[in-house]
Amino acid sequence: MPNITTGEGGIGDWSKTEIIDLLETGFTPEFDSVGGSMAPVVRNMAKLSAEDREAIAAYLMAIPGHPSAD
Repeated sequence: MPNITTGEGGIGDWSKTEIIDLLETGFTPEFDSVGGSMAPVVRNMAKLSAEDREAIAAYLMAIPGHPSAD
């Protein structure tokens, strides 16, 4: 499961598009796939509208410490 914090090893260097892609496909920017307990989350996120996934990505990026939020 990817680290969704902006700390080391997290999503702080990911673009909004990369976060949206993870939520829809389960693939990280490095083409790793999420599994385990994250697999059902991705299956359900993929059913959301593109606008909803975009809003979730925007929220994650707005958490203080994300480089794009500054």
